[in-house]
Amino acid sequence: MLTDLRGAFAFLTVIPVGSPHVERPGRAFTYFPLVGLVIGVIVSFIATRTLFAPEVSAFLALAAWVILTGGLHLDGFGDSCDGLFSTTTPERRLEIMKDPRAGSWAVVGLTLLLLGKWIALREVSPLLLILPPIIGRWSMTLAAYAFPYARASGLGAYYRDGLGRAQVVTASLLTVAAVVLLAAITGDWRTFILLAIGPLVVVIFGRWSARRLGGGLTGDIYGAICELTELVCLLVLTVKLG
Repeated sequence: MLTDLRGAFAFLTVIPVGSPHVERPGRAFTYFPLVGLVIGVIVSFIATRTLFAPEVSAFLALAAWVILTGGLHLDGFGDSCDGLFSTTTPERRLEIMKDPRAGSWAVVGLTLLLLGKWIALREVSPLLLILPPIIGRWSMTLAAYAFPYARASGLGAYYRDGLGRAQVVTASLLTVAAVVLLAAITGDWRTFILLAIGPLVVVIFGRWSARRLGGGLTGDIYGAICELTELVCLLVLTVKLG
């Protein structure tokens, strides 16, 4: 358990916990929501700082969010934008996504994504900021389990080894527990809507991506799913209660 937990933190964050390479790395998916919880708590703490103007606090919270993950999911999102929006064959899209150079779609997509997160961070209650990172990493677990891998090998394929129903169920229970706890603390009904966002992004964006890539997903798509899920969660949390 501790080895798998450490593997999850080593892979998804820059927190120095050791090497992410373990015997069955897919088991680490169990604890992806816990990684999201730690990230969310740190982001929430920074967002509560009243020393700065709201815009600056939101920027610092977003910067911490990016730095904690080492930009891993943002890189996947940018690569996914370049590949998925290319008008070419699935094979060529996979090649484009492996190219380390950023194309125009990556630049546009990342700009819109970060701008949307920054604006939403200014409006969302700091305590609720704990949830989007949890839901985002839960959605990665769902996507990795629900779809085949698009390549014969790769980082994403390596990390799926050991991922099974038990990991998905446990990750889901941890996510539900976090949402219920935050709902009880805040009394905000919007938290329960977030439970539907992860699966919806996986189904809608995952299916579309799989069709574009010849039937499966890649590690870049997992990262894109995480980023999109976080953004949609933030946008939902900006909805004004009547």
